[in-house]
Amino acid sequence: MGGRTVPVRAIKSSIISILAIGLLAGSVVGVAAQEEEAAAEPGTPTKVAGTIDQEAVDLVQPPTETVVGSVSEIRGAIVGGLRFEMDDPRLTGTVTNVANHDRHIKKSEAINIMPSALGLRIENEAGSWSGQGTGVSHRGATIPQDEAFSLDTYLLTGAGAYEGLSAYLVVDGTEDPVTVEGVIFAGGMPPAPELPAE
Repeated sequence: MGGRTVPVRAIKSSIISILAIGLLAGSVVGVAAQEEEAAAEPGTPTKVAGTIDQEAVDLVQPPTETVVGSVSEIRGAIVGGLRFEMDDPRLTGTVTNVANHDRHIKKSEAINIMPSALGLRIENEAGSWSGQGTGVSHRGATIPQDEAFSLDTYLLTGAGAYEGLSAYLVVDGTEDPVTVEGVIFAGGMPPAPELPAE
C-alpha cells in the first residue's frame, strides 16, 4: 500500500550476511577456547612481534662490490652483534645475518632499489633458528619519507628446544627501531604449487 517492495534477492543477501556473522562469532569463541586449552602444548601456533637491537652491530665480513652497468653487485656481507628482542622468548637472542644485494641505481634521481638474498640465524640458550629469506628496499635522496621502505621476509627452522618448529618473520627496516612480526608454527611450509599450463 504505497510501501516499497524489498526484492527477494536483498532479503536472501541479508539472511546470508546475518548467518555468516553468527557463524564467525561462534567460531571466534570456539577458537579462543581452543587457544586457551592449547596454550601450554608445544607447537601451538603463536603470533610474535618485537624489535631488532642494533647497538652492538658488527660487520664480521665486509662485502665485495662489482659494478655491472647500472647495477652494483654486493656480495658476501656478514653482520653480527644484532639482537632480536621479541615478545616470545623462543625468538629472543643474538643474530647473525648474511646478505647478497643488487643495488639498482637511477643516478638522475638519486634512487636505490635493492633486491636482496638473505640468511639469518638466531641463537639463545635453549636452541637456534636458521634459514633464508628475501628482501627489497626503495630509498633515495629524492624519495619522500612516506614512499621509502625496506622489507625482508624469512622462513626459519628451529633446532635444539625448537626442533620441529618453523618461524615466518617479516622485518620492517623502514623506520627506527626496526620491527619484526611473524608466527611460530609446527612443521614447515606447504609444498609450492605448480602454475597451470598456459
